[in-house]
This record gives sequence, structure tokens and C-alpha cells, in this order.
Amino acid sequence: MEKDILEILEFDKIREKLADLSPSTLSKERALHLTPSYVPEVVEKSLEETDEASVLLEKEITTPLGETYDIRPLLKKAEKDSTLSAREFLDLANSLDTYKKMHHYFEGEKHLMYPVLEELSALIVPQDSLIDRIHRVFDDHGEVKDSASLKLSRIRTQKETVKSRIRRSFQHILQDKDMAPYLQDAIITQRNGRYVVPVKEEYRYKFSGIVHDRSSTGQTLFMEPMVSVELNNDLAEMTAAEKQEIQEILRDLTEEVKKTVEVTRNNCHLATELEFIFARARLALSMKAVKAVRSKGQVLDLRKARHPLIPEDKVVPVSMTLGKTFNILIITGSNAGGKTIAIKTAGLLSLMNQSGLFIPAADGSSLPVYDHIYAIIGDEQSIQDNLSTFSSYITQLVSFLPTVGEKDLVLLDELGSGTDPVEGAALAQSVTEYLQMKGAPAIITSHFSEMKKLAYETRGIQNAFVEFDEKTLAPTYRLIIGVAGNSNAFNICRRFGMPDVILGRAIQLKNESPLHNMDEVMERLNRQSREIAKEKEETMKTLTQAEQLKNQLESARDEFYQRKDSILEKAREEAESMKRDLRVQSESIIKDLKKSASALSREKLGDKISEVRGRVNGIAVPGKENRRDPLPKEDIKKGTWVYIDTIESEGSIVSVSRNQVTVRCGLIQVKVTPDHLFKAVKPKKETFKNPYAHKKAPMTRSVTAVHTELNIIGKTVDEAIPEVDRFLNECFMAGVSPVRIIHGKGTGSLRRGVQDYLRTLNFVTEFHEADPANGGAGVTEVYF
Repeated sequence: MEKDILEILEFDKIREKLADLSPSTLSKERALHLTPSYVPEVVEKSLEETDEASVLLEKEITTPLGETYDIRPLLKKAEKDSTLSAREFLDLANSLDTYKKMHHYFEGEKHLMYPVLEELSALIVPQDSLIDRIHRVFDDHGEVKDSASLKLSRIRTQKETVKSRIRRSFQHILQDKDMAPYLQDAIITQRNGRYVVPVKEEYRYKFSGIVHDRSSTGQTLFMEPMVSVELNNDLAEMTAAEKQEIQEILRDLTEEVKKTVEVTRNNCHLATELEFIFARARLALSMKAVKAVRSKGQVLDLRKARHPLIPEDKVVPVSMTLGKTFNILIITGSNAGGKTIAIKTAGLLSLMNQSGLFIPAADGSSLPVYDHIYAIIGDEQSIQDNLSTFSSYITQLVSFLPTVGEKDLVLLDELGSGTDPVEGAALAQSVTEYLQMKGAPAIITSHFSEMKKLAYETRGIQNAFVEFDEKTLAPTYRLIIGVAGNSNAFNICRRFGMPDVILGRAIQLKNESPLHNMDEVMERLNRQSREIAKEKEETMKTLTQAEQLKNQLESARDEFYQRKDSILEKAREEAESMKRDLRVQSESIIKDLKKSASALSREKLGDKISEVRGRVNGIAVPGKENRRDPLPKEDIKKGTWVYIDTIESEGSIVSVSRNQVTVRCGLIQVKVTPDHLFKAVKPKKETFKNPYAHKKAPMTRSVTAVHTELNIIGKTVDEAIPEVDRFLNECFMAGVSPVRIIHGKGTGSLRRGVQDYLRTLNFVTEFHEADPANGGAGVTEVYF
């Protein structure tokens, strides 16, 4: 993108808005140097980043942002072996802490919600060692801690001891009544790093000490008592040693920074990029902007687009298309009616989109990625080069016309103006035809009637006009595509008080013009267009109401089905409970029957018991309503993916034999009649893996509604039996055998209760403890 295009379309002001929303010096710098990209993949990724950041700002309580600084100068300083200052180390530590926060922010579920941002943050390398080292050396105020080194700790301890001795010696002087007349004040202060007392000037020779300073009036001398000179000397030496040790600590720490300078610099770059992404997101939210849909082909479709630099309460949204049925749009209409704003909006929004920014427009707006955007807008007269307005315009025009192509966008304001109207109109037509021949998308503003006529007569070129309200004699700034407009020059002159005599003569001359009929046609088409627009608006209102009614009906239907399912589910659970209670009662009766029916033969007794159990198990329980379409007979063939209502599972038909169909559901095969087969919701190709392909195959596999094992560890016998009963019924109906009941070892009471219950079930042929490798006494395997 050429630099002058960014200036012409005022993209620099968008950069400034973006910089104001950027949190750090580096991200502000990044914003002010933002340039659009012409690579579709780069543009799409940038828009995805902005999209995720916008969602995060609206949904999350916290963000990955924090306190960062421009650490580039201090990194260069470290590379040159210049010792860093305490302030620089603190800025570095705060920045490194934020980089670490950014790296860890998207861990957990957030990496699924924000994959693009997580991919960027994952590249940041946490520098825990360097962070800890800096924090061990400095406190929150930037002072070097005593614990920074053993030597520093020892020096400061000794220093405090000396200070304490100095204070005691000074206290003796201050409390000495003989010394009191000599002192200006009974205080201890410092001069040149040495402790002193204020002595009256007239007693300087009576006070034994060294003068280090005097007051501004000269009446007070700050003197160091001779008794504390040695102590002050010791203190000075320790202070010097302290400074030397601190300097050594800072040099060592600077060396640590130097070792990781490349990692730190890369982290700084990545963190700046994240900050810049969130600045783009904040700009999108502040503008109520949307992500433009990536256009298929070179279609520009802006819906209710707003110029981002015009206040929201003053801007009039415009809608325009380009690249669907026409590649060139010619906008006509009155002066100050919004023609230039319309083409600037199209150009600026295209630049924003290709910079990873959202655009202030309605949802559904789409933009292509242009290779170049060429624009000639406004008075570009070059005084320095001694060029007129027209000459400057032509100079810019010829700079790109030879190379313009199908993937470029051309914006031309008042093409052909600034010269003889006849020659200008001819030139404007010729340039327009050339752009159409090259297939270059273009939006052109013009006042020439010849250009309106060209658009009406030429396929691929379309008229548009900015509406003018003839009642108020003012533009509405609405852009209407499909119809050409007129300049409304006379109406504007009347509005601004042009004398009637002049206007009358101008209208007379206009009526004598051979193109007068064209203006009448324009006016008639404008009226028709307004009528059509009004009818369209009413139609859209009707469609909206119909859509709302449809949504209400669908919601009511869904609510009805939910209530129906809830009632059926409750009834099914109650029926299951009744059936379970009945089975328990029947088994009790059967036990009594066994005890009292010793006279009956064993065979007859067994048949009678089987009959009673069969009748209990045969009690029908209402199931969930199946709303799937029946499977056509021609689809009942091997390989078809089907739904089985009896087990509420999907599977693939393995074989068909007369009135019986074998279906594989995961690891099991089920045989059912065709009337239990229905169309699957989402047909798919079954992928079957050999469960024995690995050395340690998992003990359990599941299909949609049937499991092959039940875990009841921690439950009482009374709590476990209903679950065991339901589990065994489902497995028996699905044809699954054997199954496993995991009850654990414990005291053995749960195992005995379950196994006692299994003995009462006639459809259980065998059960026993699992082998030691599969759970031993903690698991019971059941066969049907």
C-alpha cells in the first residue's frame, strides 16, 4: 500500500485512535506504524486475533495484560556490559512478570475458546529464574535488600553497629550541661555523609571538632566532634564498601540479563503484539464495529457502513456493493451531498480490514483483500511542482493506470474536472471504459451527464446517487444504487440566496441544452426509486414480523416437546420403580413357594417359577418417544448406518437374514427386526478398531446407551440393587454378555448382597468372581 494512499484516506487518524487505546509505549509505537497487508492469509489471521480479543474483553473478568515497559534500551545496555540501574531492573522485572502472566493466561479451558491468542502466548518463554533473582535483590521500592548477598548483609550489620555507637557518643555531648551553651540546637544531623551538631559561630574554638559546613547566615557551624571522628571514618569506609558490594551485585545481575537477552527481546516482541491485538479489539468495541466477512472473489458489500472519523450521531450510514453484477460504480448528485465521504468510507474501511481491524458497519458486510488501493480525492494541486489541479490529477492517474488490475480498487473523485467540460467528460468516459476493460473495480464520482449515460448503456457499470430532499433543499446523504442523480445546482443556489434574475436565465439556458431531457429522466427515476425503497421497507417489516412469529412458534413447539419428554421420563422412572418393587415381591413369593411346594416335582416347580418371572419381566415400561424417520426397505443393507430404538444406539448393519438384521454398535452386535431400525441423525462411516490390537485392552467400551460394567463401590446394598437391576436389564435387552459389577472387596457385605440378588434372576445363567488380573474378589462377572 502506497504511503500517500494512507494519508489521502486519513488512515493515520485511525492509527492515532488505536495508539490512544494501546496500554504501553511499545504497543503505541506498533499502532502508529500499522500498515495494511495484501496477503489474504495474514489479513484473516489478524482478524481472527481481533475477534478472539473482542470476545475475551466482553466475556472474561480479567485479561492477560499487565504492566510492561520499553525494555529495548536496557537490553542493549546489558549487551554492552553497562551495569543496569535499580529502576531498570524493576522495569525489567515488572515486564517479565507480565510476560509470564500472558504465557499462562490461556491454560485450561481458555485455550479452546481462544486458540489463536493461545498459539501466540504459548511462544512466550517464562523466565522464572531471572524474575526470582531480581526480586531477591530488590524490594518493592527499588532498594537493594540486605539478603542480596552475605557480604552485603555483614557490611550493613556492622554499619548499623557503628551508627549506634555514634548516636550514643552524640547523646553524651547533647546531654552535657557544659556543652549546651555552645550548641545552636540539641540535634544530630549529617553533612557530607558524616554526623555533625550545630554549633554557634562564636564558640567554634571552644568546641573541639571539625567544621564541615555553615548556615546561610553564617551564625551556625556544623561541626563533627573529635570524639566521633574515628567512628565517622569507620562509617565512611563501610558506606564505601557497601556501595562497592551493591555495584558488584548489580554487575552480576546485569550479566544474568545479558545471558537471556535474545529470549527476553523475543518475549517483549510477542507481548507487544498481544497488547496491540487487544488495542484493536478495544477500537472495535468503541466503534461498535464488526468483522468483515472474507469475500469470495472480489466482491465489496458494505451494509450501513459508517465513516469511522465522523461522530456517530452525525454520520449517515451508506450501503454499497461492487463486484457482483458490476465492477464500476459512478456516483452522482449534489455538491456537499456525501459523494466524497462515500468513496472515502469504502477506501478507509478496506484499509482497516486489511490491517486486522473491524469495520463500523452492519453484520454481513464483506470485503476482499485488494493488492493495491489507488485513490485521487480532493484538491491535490502541487504548488511546489507548478502543477494545476487538473495537471496534478492526471499525473497521479497515469502513475497507476498502466499497472492496475482485477485485484485492485480505484477511487476517483470528480474524474475529468478542472478543465474544459466537454474534454473533461470525454476523458472521464475514456478512463472509465479503460478501467472496465482491465477489469479493475472502481468507484467514481462525477457531475457529467455523459457519465450517467455511459452507466445506463454499458453492462458492468452502474449508476448511484446521493439523495437530495427537494422540499428542504438539503442533501440527505443517503446513497441509492441503480439510479443516477443530478447536481441540484439551482436548488443549492436558491438555498444560499442567489438572485432570481440570474437563476431564471440559468434555467432558460439549461432548457435549451441537448441534455436537458436527461435531467428530467433522472428526476422521474429518483421518484420511482423512493417509492420502491418505501415499498421495500414495508416488505422488510412484514418479513421481520413473520420471522418473529415463526421463531415464537418454534420455541412453543420445542417447549411442548420438552414438557412431553419430561412427563414421559417421569412416567418411565415410576414404572421402572413399580416393576422393580414387583420383582422383589415376586421373588419373595417364589422363595415361599419353593419352601412350601416340596410336594411338587422339581421340573414343574421350575416351570412355574420361570413363568412368574417372565410375566414380571414382560411388563412394558414407557420409553422415550422416537421421532426419527423409519428406515426405507431399500436401505436395509450391509454398511448402512442406522438407529436402533430398543437400545437407543447407532450402528452399522453387518448382515441381513430374512426378518432379522445384525447391527454392530461399537464392540457388540445386536440382532433386531427391521421395524426397530430408523434413520441415523448424522450418518457416518463406522470406524471399527480391533480391541485386542494393544497389549492392554481397556476392560470397558460403551455404545450410545449400553455399558458393559457398573461401579457401585461406596454404596449400600439397598442403594446398589436398583442400579444393578436397571444395568442388567439394559445389558440383557442389548444382548451384551458377560458384564462386570465392580463392588470392591471391603467387608464383603456389598458383594454378598449383589450375588444373593443375582441368584433370584432367571435370565442370569452364571456369575462368579473375576480372575485376579481383572479385579478378583472386588468384581463379579455376570453371564446371561
